[in-house]
Amino acid sequence: LFPSQTERLLKMTLEERRKEYSGDYVALKTIPTWMEDLKSKSESEGESTKEDVQGKKSLSEKVSLYRGDITLLEVDAIVNAGR
Repeated sequence: LFPSQTERLLKMTLEERRKEYSGDYVALKTIPTWMEDLKSKSESEGESTKEDVQGKKSLSEKVSLYRGDITLLEVDAIVNAGR
């Protein structure tokens, strides 16, 4: 993006930016965190969530895994960590 486009987008509200999208998008709030995914799988298998995850709880509540077209994610940036 050019600086003028960036400034224009930064001034927009989320709803205004969504009107600019050319198609479908995936909002981050729809992607479960590791902890939410673990709880969901445990409940569906009739197990209780194990407490041994507590040591990693802060990380597991912040990280999500997404499988799909990353260009549809409603994010500010995508970083490629590949070599």
